[in-house]
Amino acid sequence: MSRGKFATYVCLLTVALIAFIIGTPFLLKAAVSATHCAPDTCGAVGLVFGLYGRMLGVLIFGTAMLAAIFARCRRAGLSSWWVVASLFWLLAARDALMAGLNFWAVGFSLGILSFRWPTTLIFLFAFVTFLSLWKGSDENGSDPTPRSWKMAQASAASSAIISAVMSISLFVTLAWIGGLRLINPQSAIMIIQNSLYVRIGTQFITLTTVLWLLLFMFAGALMRIVVSQGRANRQVPPTRFSRGTS
Repeated sequence: MSRGKFATYVCLLTVALIAFIIGTPFLLKAAVSATHCAPDTCGAVGLVFGLYGRMLGVLIFGTAMLAAIFARCRRAGLSSWWVVASLFWLLAARDALMAGLNFWAVGFSLGILSFRWPTTLIFLFAFVTFLSLWKGSDENGSDPTPRSWKMAQASAASSAIISAVMSISLFVTLAWIGGLRLINPQSAIMIIQNSLYVRIGTQFITLTTVLWLLLFMFAGALMRIVVSQGRANRQVPPTRFSRGTS
């Protein structure tokens, strides 16, 4: 997928997702009205539509976005590992994607007891923006700054690992919904929450705080690569990007 086509594609996907999330209350109201449910059953109807309807929409968005990232990375000469990192970034942002502007009972059903800033979703869109601006090997782009590229890879890998840990409770909850009850979702959530704290002396540092630091490193490194490439393209003829550096 070319850079221009990728940028257009992900912009349309993003606009569709935002419209879907904002329009969820109206869609739920229309769905509940269409079923002519009784007052004591409308809550259950809203939960079913809110849970599975939003899940379907998010699944379509996630699949389409990951497919686009895979196609762009493959053509630009980047490793397919970035698709895996993007998957974990999406999974860790489940509270915003699944419960944002949704029926209130959906959050309880999925074990989403509180909302966090969708930090990992910002990771995803920072990388998508980079893919939309950076010229890869298919466009004879100049090589990225090695130090900046290594910093971007290291921060992305660290954030993907943290995102994978944060996503364990989601898999446990979905297993319960599907009838596979290996461990209580609430117990899994408590275990994950306890693991997201690092104690240094008498101070506690949350891994979600570390995610913000990694995000600044990641976005800064990608921005520097794009800016450096723009300067290089104005000064010297472009060279092909080596696949080995990805």
